Amino acid sequence: MTAAPPPPPPPAPKPCKALDEQCQAEESTRAKISGSSLVLTPVKGWTYAQGESATIAQAADEGPALATAQVDTGEGKQAAEKRDAALDALAREINVTLPKKKVNWKKPDDVKEISGRKIGLWQKEGAARGTKKGPLLIFADTGKDGEIVIGLGFVPDDDSSGADATILQSIESIAVAEE
Repeated sequence: MTAAPPPPPPPAPKPCKALDEQCQAEESTRAKISGSSLVLTPVKGWTYAQGESATIAQAADEGPALATAQVDTGEGKQAAEKRDAALDALAREINVTLPKKKVNWKKPDDVKEISGRKIGLWQKEGAARGTKKGPLLIFADTGKDGEIVIGLGFVPDDDSSGADATILQSIESIAVAEE
């Protein structure tokens, strides 16, 4: 009698570098924030990707979405311009049209202590994603220049899923990656 062949090894986990891999976030998912040693937990059930230039998560192509990265903004006067450029790049990653009014990086609407960082929060009206319009939640390190975490979350006006609260939970989940 011959022994049964061993079962095939489980498939290797997907690298989740692009949305078309269809990686679905679980409660235990820790997505690496692009350009950093930080991770965040995307909204459970959302598709996410840990790309080269941004970490993104979305409920659907036009629905709620989140994009974040760590970027070097340099020092002094150029720092605000580089923050604006980083925000523009993140918005393009998830096809969000930014509101016309620029962010005043020195005056956040709120500041939260997250993983030893002071993260400023700004809410701006007048953003759009596809045919959907809605507010934009912008977040970034405050009080320092150089390497900062920056990101944005979009929620359409007609969203009833509670995405605004779950995006904030994702932002608050930012932590240093465990080795």
